Amino acid sequence: MTEAQPRQMLADTVCEAIAQRLVDHEIEPGAKLNINTLAQALDVSPTPVREALARLEADGLVVKRALAGYSAAPLMSGKTFDELFEMRLLLEPAAAARAAVRVGEEGLRALTDSLTRMRAAHGDNSRETMRRFLHHDALFHDVIASSGGNSLMADTLRRFRSHTHLYRLYFPAGVPDATCREHERVLDAIRDADPDVAAAAMRTHLHRAQERLLPGLVAAGDEEA
Repeated sequence: MTEAQPRQMLADTVCEAIAQRLVDHEIEPGAKLNINTLAQALDVSPTPVREALARLEADGLVVKRALAGYSAAPLMSGKTFDELFEMRLLLEPAAAARAAVRVGEEGLRALTDSLTRMRAAHGDNSRETMRRFLHHDALFHDVIASSGGNSLMADTLRRFRSHTHLYRLYFPAGVPDATCREHERVLDAIRDADPDVAAAAMRTHLHRAQERLLPGLVAAGDEEA
């Protein structure tokens, strides 16, 4: 293993840890981020924290302002929330259609595994359970996007989903069951190599996900009021 590999692994771990704190609202939306404080909390040097914050800025989870440093991104406005799903609805059905004709056995195994693990992360509303559920939810979508062979599309969709996960604390009951059923329909269409059905199933899933997240948008707004 080269020296660069452990450093990259450390940067990845730190980035994931900070992202999780943002998604869990342990770091509140809009809060200022102090590099030294984060480094001390994560028991690392400031260098991987700086690298992680730069990556999270690219994902839109943190914001950097001149002379003010980094802060956690604020929650989206209703208009931005609608625009986010408008973009997802343009891209993700197309990604599912591409995956239906391009996915290989490895991709199908990864999708099946993600769905299985989503179903297993079920039964209570604890943060840890929801964390596991959302990890495999995101992985399911990531595999579909990457299987389509368009890396720019895959990277764009990954950033979009980072924002929707900021609302996970407000998810209503029943989200895991409904999401798993919708993912199953998408997976069945991809397994059947049917791009039209895959696109339609993904479109339906996104419309319903947007409807499920709307109460979270309202709840988040109420908390900030």
